[in-house]
Amino acid sequence: MKRWKEALVLLIGLSPAIAALLMYDRLPDTMASHFGVNNEVNGTMSKNMSILMFALLGLVPSILRVVRRLDPKRDNYEKFPVAYEVIRLGAGLLVVAAGWMVLLFNLGYELDIRKLALIAIGLLFIVTGNYMTQVQHNYMIGIRTPWTLASEEVWRRTHRLGGPLFMIGGIVAIAVTLLAGGVAAVFASLAAIAIVSLIPVVYSYVIYTRLKA
Repeated sequence: MKRWKEALVLLIGLSPAIAALLMYDRLPDTMASHFGVNNEVNGTMSKNMSILMFALLGLVPSILRVVRRLDPKRDNYEKFPVAYEVIRLGAGLLVVAAGWMVLLFNLGYELDIRKLALIAIGLLFIVTGNYMTQVQHNYMIGIRTPWTLASEEVWRRTHRLGGPLFMIGGIVAIAVTLLAGGVAAVFASLAAIAIVSLIPVVYSYVIYTRLKA
């Protein structure tokens, strides 16, 4: 069953690359690959390199499985199997969504990449934040700062704070993107994500210094 599951995950991950190969002749030789805050194209890549990028991004869930086996604290993953799978697959779906957005844009579909990307990131923060408190001490997944890695107690407290914050940041990012729109919404959404990502980092340092005092 696990093999079928991983095969399906891999197939979904590689779907943008597979679709690009099937529609190779319809794609421009130089493809848009990066977009600015005004939804303008500000980066390009050759068609072949774009397909290679799609394929490499599609391997993210598989790479995370390998990384887990390399983690010195790999035994701790058994304590949060659901959270690990949700985070692993969530990251994979995010890059797959990004691949499909870029592919469809280059096929001539009118997409607001800016808005779609922010909504996707917001959703990832909501989902991962919901499971963040379950993540146990490890070196690969979670809020990894010098202080959380040095102390399991700091790790626990930081993730207890970070989980709800991530959810709030994701909700704010999506709400602002849907309700406001425009460049201001982009900066507001990114600011929300940045703030909820920075607070746990600072908090981990504060807790660590208090515990060591």
